[in-house]
Amino acid sequence: MLVEIDVWNNANLWYRRNGRIVHIKEPFTPELIVSGSENILEEIESMEMPGVTGIERKSFRTVEGEQEGIAISVKAYNFFNVASTIDRYYGYHRASLYNVDIRFSVRYMASRGIFPYHDGRERFISMERGELSVLEIQRKGNELKALNRSFDVMDYKSIGRIVDDEDPDIIVFPGADEHIKRMVDLARKKGEEFYLGRMRGWRTLGEREYFSYGREYYRSGALIPLGRSLVDPETSFIFKEGGLEGLLTVSRISGLPLSIAARSTPGTLVSTMEVYSALREGIAVPFHKQSVEKEKTLETLVLADRGGIVYQPIPGLYFNVTEIDFTSMYPSIIVKRNLSLETVNADCMDYDTVPEINYRVCKKEGFLPRALSPLLSLRINTKRLKKKNPALRGIDTSLKWMLVTSFGYTGYRNAKFGSIEVHEAINAYAREYFLRAKEVLESKGYGVIHGIVDSIMVEGDVPDSLMDDIESETSLPVEISERYVWVKILPEKGIPSVGSPGRYIGLKKDGDFKIRGIMLRRQDTPLFIRRFQEDCLRILKKLNDIGMLNKVRDEISKKFMEYREDIEMRKVRNEDLLIEKRVSRYPFQYISRTASSAVLWDLYWRGEMRRPGESIRYLVYSINPIRAVDEKRIENVDYSIPYYLSILREAYKEIYP
Repeated sequence: MLVEIDVWNNANLWYRRNGRIVHIKEPFTPELIVSGSENILEEIESMEMPGVTGIERKSFRTVEGEQEGIAISVKAYNFFNVASTIDRYYGYHRASLYNVDIRFSVRYMASRGIFPYHDGRERFISMERGELSVLEIQRKGNELKALNRSFDVMDYKSIGRIVDDEDPDIIVFPGADEHIKRMVDLARKKGEEFYLGRMRGWRTLGEREYFSYGREYYRSGALIPLGRSLVDPETSFIFKEGGLEGLLTVSRISGLPLSIAARSTPGTLVSTMEVYSALREGIAVPFHKQSVEKEKTLETLVLADRGGIVYQPIPGLYFNVTEIDFTSMYPSIIVKRNLSLETVNADCMDYDTVPEINYRVCKKEGFLPRALSPLLSLRINTKRLKKKNPALRGIDTSLKWMLVTSFGYTGYRNAKFGSIEVHEAINAYAREYFLRAKEVLESKGYGVIHGIVDSIMVEGDVPDSLMDDIESETSLPVEISERYVWVKILPEKGIPSVGSPGRYIGLKKDGDFKIRGIMLRRQDTPLFIRRFQEDCLRILKKLNDIGMLNKVRDEISKKFMEYREDIEMRKVRNEDLLIEKRVSRYPFQYISRTASSAVLWDLYWRGEMRRPGESIRYLVYSINPIRAVDEKRIENVDYSIPYYLSILREAYKEIYP
C-alpha cells in the first residue's frame, strides 16, 4: 500500500509491505504544454530558459478536441518560473498553457496510474485504517498526551522520540499547524534539528485568506513532514465532518496526499479529482479557463439565470410530517443528463433539450459526467449501507461535501471544466424535477409545507412505495429521509407572517431533533444561550400530539424565567456569555462601530492583529455605546444585562412551540 508520497526534484514513495516500510525514489521532470500560432511556438522554441530539459512538438487532447502545440520539460525548481514567463509575455489570448498549476504529486501519480493508499483495488472505494499505523496525540491546554505519556506542548524531543519509536504512517495532532512551527523555531534557536518525517526536512504550506460561500476564511500556514502524514483536527474541515476514515477516502479519490487533503476545501478536493481523471485520460488541463459565457437574448438570460426552487412555507407547527430527499440531486443531474463543458450548446446532430431554457445537450458522453459518475455511485452505495453500518457515516458525509461542491464548481469563474451554461442547465433540470416530484405527491393527496431545491416536506405518512413513482417521473434516486412527529417552521426575521425555508425544528420519530437556523446551530451563540435551548429541546421531546401543547408551553416559559433571573441576578459566569465571531475585515475597514470592531481595534493596539477569516471571542459590557472586551480581559468586567437578555428573548421566541 502506498502510504505517502512527496514529489519535487524526485518522486519519493513510501509503501507498507508485509508490515515494513519500503522507500522508493524515482526521477521526475514535469512537463507543460503551450498552444498558439506557428510564429509564437517558434519563438518559444528559440527562447533560452533555465531548467528546461527538452522541447518537442506535440498533438494533445483537450476536453473540446485535438490541438497542436509544444511540450516543454522543465526541472521542478524552475517549472513555475518558466510557465509564468511564457504566460506573462504572450498572455492567454496569444498562447494557451496547459498542465501548469497541478501539484507535482498528483501529476506524477496520474502518469503512473497510482493514488494515495493504492493497494491493487480500484480508486473509488471506502477507506478504513486497516494496516495503517496511526499515532493519535491528545492536547489539553499546554499538555500533550500520547501512548499514556504526558509532556509539554513545546517538548519537541519527547514527541520526536515517540514518533521514532512508533514509526506511524499518520500523526493526528490537534493544534499541529500552530505548535509544530513553534517547535521547529525553538529547536533551531537551540542549534538542534527537529523533524517528524521519514526524511529530514519539511514541506511548507503557505497561509491563505480566501472567500467561500459568503464567508471570509483564514488558513494558517503549516509544516508537513516528509514520508508520513500529519493531520490537525482543529483546522481540517473534512476531518471534523467525516473523521479519519472520511479523510482517507477523499484522499484516495482526489489523488491528494493525506496531509494536503486534510487542509483542503471540498471544492479543491473535487476539482483535483477531476484533474487527476483528466490526466489519466490524456486530457490536457488548461491553466486559465478558456470558455466564456456566450451571448444570450434578454429572455433567455431571465429564464436561465436562476437557481433551484425554494418553496415559501407558512410559519407554524405541523404534526406527522414526511421529508423526501433527492440523493445528490445536482451531481445526479450532471451524470444522468450528460452536462459538461463540451456537451452543452455544442454543435452536434444528436442532442436533448434542457427544459425551460432550451439549451442543447449532445448525447456523446461528456468528460464531467464520466469523472463524477464513480464518485456518485460510491456515495449512493455508502448512503444505503450506512443505515446498517453507522461506521460509514463519516465517509458518507465527506463524499456528500465533495458532490455538493461539484455543482457549484461548474459555475466558478476559474473552473477548469465548467461553464455558466452547464450551471444554468443543471438548475433548470433541478427546477423541473422538483416540480414533478411535487405534482406526484399532491396527486396522492399530500400537501407540501416546505421545500428547498432537493428536499420536500409534506403533511402525512408517505409510503415508501411512492418513491418509485417519483423516481420513474424524474429518473433520479429519491428516498424518505426523515419522518417527524412534528415540525415547527419559524418566520423570517421581522416578517412574522412569512416562513423561513432555512429555519425550522423537527422532532423525528426516532426521538432525535433536526434543527436548522436557530441559535443552537450558530457559531456566535454564547454557551449560556445554547444551554437554554438544549433544556427547551428536552422539554419539547414530550410533545407527542397537539393535546400536550399547552403543558409543554408552560414548562418552556418557566425555563425562560429561570434563565432570565440568572442573567438579571448576575449568576452567569462571563466565560459562558462569550460570543465567537469570524472576522470579516480589518478594523480600519469597519464603517460603523460594532462589538467586533471595538475588540479588533483593542487587539490591534495591543499588537495582536486578527486577519479576516480568523475568530475572536468577546464579552459585551455596554450597549450604548456598544463596548466589548476579548476573552483574555473578562475578569472583573460586568456583562451588559440588557444585551444578553435580548439574546435570551430571541432564543425563547425560536424555541417556543
